[in-house]
Amino acid sequence: MTRPDTIYYDGACGLCRGTVRWIERLDWLRRLEARDMTRVDEDELPVAMDAAMRGMPMRTREGEALVGFLAVRRAIIQTPLGALVAWLFYVPGLSHIARRAYDRIAANRARDVCVVEPEDA
Repeated sequence: MTRPDTIYYDGACGLCRGTVRWIERLDWLRRLEARDMTRVDEDELPVAMDAAMRGMPMRTREGEALVGFLAVRRAIIQTPLGALVAWLFYVPGLSHIARRAYDRIAANRARDVCVVEPEDA
């Protein structure tokens, strides 16, 4: 069996968790592995943590690092149903629009923050 591509997601981001769940449901052929980048050693990531937080990173089975739109596009095209529409993300004009939309969404995503109030002494 071929080694899967590994996508890293921000486990503190509801949008990221939802995206990964959606991709995993479509990944019937098990071509992808998803890892919460907030729970792995930073050395495992294909890019520095600050770059990873700006867009979902991926380490391809060939060892290449992809980030953001390029990573999500590669993940989706590997799924049987996703491949039906993901080819549109390779059309030059559409890929530019999709990349800009991804970048805007990623820049404005909200991370879940659990604030623990200190107890009064």
